[in-house]
Amino acid sequence: MKFKKKPIEIEAIQWTGNSSVKAVSEFLGAKNQELENDDYVVKLENGIGNLYIKTSEGLMLANIGDWIIKEPFDKERKYYPCKEDIFYKTYEKVDE
Repeated sequence: MKFKKKPIEIEAIQWTGNSSVKAVSEFLGAKNQELENDDYVVKLENGIGNLYIKTSEGLMLANIGDWIIKEPFDKERKYYPCKEDIFYKTYEKVDE
């Protein structure tokens, strides 16, 4: 048997490092440019902002270029990182 994924619209933003801290913070629900809240933490290491998403499985590292996906279903984890190549194989842009 073969199956294909049902189309589901998601919200996502790409993590590009220090330059995207503000935009990603807002996407993750921060009221200002926080470096940590209940959903994520940005750790500045060697001048690079590493983004860690807090999930029920623990902290998940979002590398530069990864996409941060807002969970489309009601689950314990609200956000999670996705590698860029997997993201483009799985999702396509929706015209608004």
